Amino acid sequence: MARTFLFLYVFTVPFVMLSDDSSELAHCFSVFLMTYGFMGLEIVAIELDDPFGDDANDFNNNALACVAYEDTYLTILDVDGPQWADKLRLQMHNGVNDPLTNEQSWLLQGKMV
Repeated sequence: MARTFLFLYVFTVPFVMLSDDSSELAHCFSVFLMTYGFMGLEIVAIELDDPFGDDANDFNNNALACVAYEDTYLTILDVDGPQWADKLRLQMHNGVNDPLTNEQSWLLQGKMV
């Protein structure tokens, strides 16, 4: 509905300029500028409407989740030590077909799921 009102507004803007005494070039420029701005905002709104898909401009959810997990592991490693960080990592990967061992090098591997 908002898109319909936007198109109606953009297409009726030239009629508002009929009573203005400016030059035709000024009318064309102002109508073009308003149309370009409003349609640009609409295209941005359409792109932001579904940010969690498979398009090229969507968020990479898996990479962001891996960054959050690595930050959590590093915080626990700093606060409680490697024993608890490994325990959390093994608990998080329980049931996953990813063989994990009790090692500390997993923190720096940067493995993306």
